[in-house]
Amino acid sequence: MANKIYALLVGINNYHPQSGVVPLRGCVNDIEVIEKYLEIATANTWELVTQKLTNEFATRQGVIDGFTQHLNQADSKDIVLFYYAGHGSYETAPEVFQNLERDGKLETLVCYDSRTSGIQDLADKELNYLIEQVAKNNPHILIILDSCHSGT
Repeated sequence: MANKIYALLVGINNYHPQSGVVPLRGCVNDIEVIEKYLEIATANTWELVTQKLTNEFATRQGVIDGFTQHLNQADSKDIVLFYYAGHGSYETAPEVFQNLERDGKLETLVCYDSRTSGIQDLADKELNYLIEQVAKNNPHILIILDSCHSGT
């Protein structure tokens, strides 16, 4: 059996109308291009297992499920790729994280439904936890964040 690349590709141009988040251009196109590149680059060498979340499918829970149900399948012979293209932001860090953040802020990924009906952005500390869960199976992991405030 060929080694696998488990790719979770998230691209958000249009956000929930109630979120107040300004639309972007090109994010969905970016993940389409990455997917095509991966298909060509891995032909006959790796099995590509892709989950793609765009616009209204790129909810906070959808991204979390992408990690827990899709990327967590990878093992030590596999590669995991998480590619996010969309808005990034920041929020005030809870007191428990204040000593870890010089500026007192957590960096976040803005999901399609972020900022609606009490749904928060996906914070860097939450993303870190999701990555740690994937890492337990010891795959090679690559994270690409095409967003503002993606430093940590």
